[in-house]
Amino acid sequence: MSLEAFTKVSEASKLLVEQGFSAQAVLSSIELVSRAMGVDRAVVYENGSSTTPGRRLSVLRHVWGLSPQSPLLQTFPLKDQMAGWVEVLSRGQPIWELVRNIQGSMRVNLEAQGVQSVLLSPINVGTLNGQWWGFLRLDDCQKERRWSPEELNIVKTLSRSLSSALRQDLRREALTQTRNELESMMQRCAATGTR
Repeated sequence: MSLEAFTKVSEASKLLVEQGFSAQAVLSSIELVSRAMGVDRAVVYENGSSTTPGRRLSVLRHVWGLSPQSPLLQTFPLKDQMAGWVEVLSRGQPIWELVRNIQGSMRVNLEAQGVQSVLLSPINVGTLNGQWWGFLRLDDCQKERRWSPEELNIVKTLSRSLSSALRQDLRREALTQTRNELESMMQRCAATGTR
């Protein structure tokens, strides 16, 4: 693993601290690290709050890639596509696998996208509706890649940086909402002459 990949994950982390979980910061961050690692595609999925009957959906949020963009799943039921992986990811652990070793519809979908090796790392902001927030997926479409411990550390660092940026944005939103509610209450009190 090159020093460049370690440098790029540091740059990506700094960018996310400065710009938060904005689309531009997320895309720039995953591109920096993916290029340095020689990855063909990086995808961020959010575990959606909407469900179909009995199924929690995962929603595509960000995509960067060098590989031709075959149709990516925009939304898919987590447990149907990733039955054995949901529990591992929800515990904050990454998963990596050669696509030929994956069973079921997940394999079919990854093969349709030209993926030979995949690495998923959770984006966890704490418990939201009983689930982790989502995940970062890195694809190697050129070869069956055996992800090294150094690569796993780099991807886990990027996922943690994405998690921290998202957590900060959610806190800012909550504080803004609280401030707006307090200002509204103060205005109502002033209008009615109550304290």
